[in-house]
Amino acid sequence: MRILIFICGILLFAIATAILMLWGMRRAYFQKERLAGMLFSKASEKVMHYLKSHDTVSEKEIRSLVEGIRAGEFMSRNSAVVTADRAFTEKLVELMTKDGLIEPVEQGKPVYKKKIKNRRDK
Repeated sequence: MRILIFICGILLFAIATAILMLWGMRRAYFQKERLAGMLFSKASEKVMHYLKSHDTVSEKEIRSLVEGIRAGEFMSRNSAVVTADRAFTEKLVELMTKDGLIEPVEQGKPVYKKKIKNRRDK
């Protein structure tokens, strides 16, 4: 009887260890995507905060706003920092336009304004 309990305990410990290992591996696998998402979220918040006090924002101003933004997860040594400002800004503007946060002032010009939402657009 004691041997059966001992074997069950070992099996439960092995299952718990395997679950924790898989969770950690999955977390490490998707860490880059989560950090990139955190960077874009922080940058878009910063741009929207800037647009609260200004009417428009240019790509050059966005580039200076997002320069040096950091994102990191709790209890992780890895972090992401904006270094390629131009590429990051282009992607950020594309995502914010797609999400309906900003819109171009004029076609072909790199100047954007906060998109005004109608009551029906909720």
